[in-house]
Amino acid sequence: MTQKPVNRLLVCATCERESDVTARQDCATLRSAIKLAGLGDHIEVEATPCLGGCVHAVNISLQGEKRGTYVFDGLDIKASETEIVKLCQLFLELKKGWIEDARSLGELRNRLRARIPTMD
Repeated sequence: MTQKPVNRLLVCATCERESDVTARQDCATLRSAIKLAGLGDHIEVEATPCLGGCVHAVNISLQGEKRGTYVFDGLDIKASETEIVKLCQLFLELKKGWIEDARSLGELRNRLRARIPTMD
């Protein structure tokens, strides 16, 4: 039996929030959107302690086994929900999750703070 690769969308749980929205609510929002897009079996959504290096809260990271890693900051999760789902779709479709052209991600592409290639 072949095991599926593990892909995670991490949501910072320690950033100072400008509103009363919590990381738990942000994770629930993203889990629902990802499941609705048919990606629930491929992307896990988890809260995580500080990702470090953010300029503005809230930040997220997308990482996967044998795939690049991305870090974004300054997000309003609810407002960015559609773009985050598109990010996950691209990440899964492309070789090693390496996104060369991020124009389809709308404003999210301007929130990218780090893009780290896979080690292999």
